[in-house]
This record gives sequence, C-alpha cells and structure tokens, in this order.
Amino acid sequence: MQASNPDTPAQIQRLPGWLAGIRFGPALLVSLAVGGLIRLLYVLLVFGATDPALSGDGVGYHFDALRLADGLGYTAALWDVGAESAHHPPGWVTLLAGVSALGFDTIHEHQLLGVLIGMLVIGVSAVIGRLFFGDLAGAAAGAIAAVYPGFWVLDAQILSEPLALVLLGASIIALYQFSRQPDVRHALVFGVFIGLTTLTRPEQLALLVFLLPALWRARQLSYLRRAMLALLVFAVVTLLITPWAVYNANRFDVPVLISANMGTGLLVGNCAKTFSGEKRGFYHMGCLKHGMKSENPGDSAMADRRNLHAAIDQIRSNLDKLPMTIVARYGRAFGLYRTDHTVTEVAKWHGTAKWPVWAWVISFWFVAVLAIVGATAAIRARIDISPLAISVLIMLGVVGVFYGEPRYHTMADLSLVVLAGFGLVKICLWKSGVSTDLLLHPPDR
Repeated sequence: MQASNPDTPAQIQRLPGWLAGIRFGPALLVSLAVGGLIRLLYVLLVFGATDPALSGDGVGYHFDALRLADGLGYTAALWDVGAESAHHPPGWVTLLAGVSALGFDTIHEHQLLGVLIGMLVIGVSAVIGRLFFGDLAGAAAGAIAAVYPGFWVLDAQILSEPLALVLLGASIIALYQFSRQPDVRHALVFGVFIGLTTLTRPEQLALLVFLLPALWRARQLSYLRRAMLALLVFAVVTLLITPWAVYNANRFDVPVLISANMGTGLLVGNCAKTFSGEKRGFYHMGCLKHGMKSENPGDSAMADRRNLHAAIDQIRSNLDKLPMTIVARYGRAFGLYRTDHTVTEVAKWHGTAKWPVWAWVISFWFVAVLAIVGATAAIRARIDISPLAISVLIMLGVVGVFYGEPRYHTMADLSLVVLAGFGLVKICLWKSGVSTDLLLHPPDR
C-alpha cells in the first residue's frame, strides 16, 4: 500500500459535513442492525417461521447435515439415500450438523444460522474496506453489504456461500497482512484460512496462486526465507485438506480431494441444449443423460468421473459453438443475456418468488458500476488491490468453463462490494477536491 503525506486542515474542511461526522465503529453497528433486520424479515415474511418451503441445494445441505448429526456420516439424504457422498465439500454441512446436534435442526433454524453468518459477511466487508481504503470506504462497504440482495437472498437459502464469504474475507485479510509483514505467524494464519475456505468452496484453492506475488515483493527477505514461507503455507493447507481426502479414499473407487461434483457441474452446462437455443449459457439437468450409460455404475465419485468424460466429449462435439456460449455464460451471470429466463429458472430452483432474484440482478449492476469506479480510483492512486482481484478472476474462470447464473459471481461479490464502497465515497467527494490520501489516512478527529 502506498504511503501518504499528512493531510492539511484545508483538505479536512473540504469534507462534506455529513461525511466528516461518520465514524467507522458506529457506522458498522448501524449496518449490522439494518442488515440483520433485512435478513430476518426476509426469512420470516417470505418463507415463514414454520415449515418454510425451500428447494435447491439448500435442501440437500439441510438433510445431509441431519444425517451427519445422527451419526450416519457424510451420506446422501435425497438421492440414493444412505450412499456415501461427497457431492458437496464438508465445511458447510459439518457446521450445520454441529448446530443440528445442539438441537437447532429445523429448516427455519438453519436459515437463521445463515442470517447470523450473513451479518458476519457485513462485518468482514467493512473491515476489508477499512484496511484497503480507510474508514469512510470501510463504512460504505459495510452499508452496501447490509442491503445488497445478492447477499441476503442467499443467506436464507441454507447455502454454503455465506460461510465461504466469511472465510474468503478472512483469507483476503490474512493475505493483506502477510504481504505487509511476511513472517511465520502470518503465513500460518493465511494457510489456515485458505484451507478452511477450500473445504467450503473448492475453487478457492486457486487463492494460493496469489501468494507468489506477495512473496516476490518481499525483497527484504532472502530467496530461501521466501521459499520456506511458501512451503509453510502449502503445508498448512495440505494438513487441513488431507484428513478429508484420506477419509474419501476409504469410501470411493476413485480419489476425491474435496468434492465429487465437478464432472456433474461441467456436464449440466456443456451439452447440445446449453450450446444453443433457450438455455444457451445456462444449465440443463437433462444433460446428465450423457453420463449415465455404464455397465459398471459404481459409486457417486465414479459417476462424477463419467460425467466429466461425457462433458469433455460434449465440448469437443460443440467447439464451433463454444465461443458464443462462453459469452452467453457471462451474460447470464451478470444479468445481461436472456435475463428474464435466468431469473425465472433461478427463482424456481431456489423455491422463491421472482422479485428477490430481480432485486439481486439489478442491484448487482449498481454494485459493479461502483466497483469499477473504485477500482479505477485505486489503480490511479497506485493502491495494490491484487488481493481483491483474486476472487474476481476465479469467478470469471468458473463461469467461462461451467455456466452462468447470478449465484456464480457471489464469491467475487465480496471484493466488488469493497471496491464499490471506495467508489461510492469517491463519487461523494468528487467535487470537494479531497485527495485519495485523506480517505486512506484520515487525521485523528
């Protein structure tokens, strides 16, 4: 991060009065209160307090967690009931099982857990914004996270994203701290959070790649010291993942590192139905028929392996349509292509009305525009935002390879919300003549 000179009283006086009075702590408390209320009302008024109707992956997480809490292990609850399963990573279902074992085992109670974790997402967003861009931007990021439908809609769905966002945020903070002070303690912390994030969302293992730029910039350290720190981070991540991988080795016919779902996810987004027509760029569950033909069905991991091979075959058969399909995937994810169809299908899958999904899609456009403003201002001010770029790059890769829907950009939304907070403050100060330095290093007030 760049250093700045002390700010002058003239700069301070040019702050608009309502901004000059904002304090990070009280602003964060307000955001937490407002965000918590929005999430609670959404759960109670839209889903109801008893026997809420829910569908999609959240139902699978809920019932898988109940089986785990009952001592039945990581086994399937909805399809092929009782069979060994690693359809999802273990992080979220394990937390749900722990809560269920304490007696909080209804769908409604699991939704309320999502509300609580969603409030942590608000706090993490604000803290990251403060670290990178100062108090005002941190407060703004927390406020945006509180009201952004892309967060509170998923908080009620019993999905892994809220927990993954908290862990991703902790990973970004840890990487930020490690880049400023590359030592053993910060390497350990970074490794722990990367490992936990990966056990919740496997694609986030790619976060490790951005350890290399941080070490490259640590030129005050010897090459040997930097290599040892990198090995330490990799060792911690490996230590956290290995028990799950070993456990899976005793359950399945093929190795399963984190989850046995990549082939299935790839296949539903890559067959003739998704390369053209109404579902171009989206997913189609009927694509799974291409992976079902086998004389030796095997277990769920073997089935996922077959789906992977079938998906590769489908991609090869439709290479001429792939470029435009990739464009359509990004259009689907960002609400720019066949938006009404995407919203309808997503609402149906989650078992909700269409209006929350529309609110999610439309609000994302505003967040994205503010994030572009914030990123542009940060780059011009020579602020290192590479830790924030990580999840965005991962998201672009995932959408391009699999398929597009709003949920697929959720992990990148954390960084976008943080950048949007900075962008919002910059817009508010555009005509005041206040420099970026004042936002980053405000004087004692």
